[in-house]
Amino acid sequence: MKSRAIVTNRLLGVAALSGGAALVIHILSGVSLRMGLAVAAVGVAALGRAVWQRSSISQRVRLQLALKVGVISGLAATLIYDMARWLLSQLDTSPFDPFEAVRMFGEVLAGPSAPPIAGYAAGIGLHLLNGVAFAVAFCLLFGRRGLVAGASWGLLLELFQLTLYPGWLDIRAYREFAQITALSHVVYGITLGGLSRRGFDRWGWREHVGSVERAGT
Repeated sequence: MKSRAIVTNRLLGVAALSGGAALVIHILSGVSLRMGLAVAAVGVAALGRAVWQRSSISQRVRLQLALKVGVISGLAATLIYDMARWLLSQLDTSPFDPFEAVRMFGEVLAGPSAPPIAGYAAGIGLHLLNGVAFAVAFCLLFGRRGLVAGASWGLLLELFQLTLYPGWLDIRAYREFAQITALSHVVYGITLGGLSRRGFDRWGWREHVGSVERAGT
């Protein structure tokens, strides 16, 4: 039973990365990002439903806990990540814009002819979605492993960004880009690792007791 739960968590954790995979495919091949995100959403929903129907009460409670911790810690980590990018960019005299990717997200999703406010809204939405989805994936894959695992996760995300974004965004100030995004991703990862561990510790026992009580009724 335990091994099945581990496999399920890993499967769902990988599935939570499908939105990021859609972005990678778009950057590398030009496939519609909107279509990729739609396919990812349908796939994740179908997988989530299948897993939920086959899960016991205790397994459902653990999945709910990982989702709850991932969403809350992921949202907080993403906001702090953005604050770190802004602060670091203020200390640099180069013209590098750390939020150019958000603008590009919006242009790709809303279209180049969409009003600027619609484009930025779409871009910010996708940015927050990615930040939360990466956090949910971390919680499902690594649980409460804390700061070191979180920092490593942030650096893994940075590796993908360093590989893909310079060519996609035509970044000229590469050194400044690498410094700002690397430090910001470490901040994201440490924040995620610390908050997720605290969330699992804070809510885990309460959720476990509740599941036992529900199973006995």
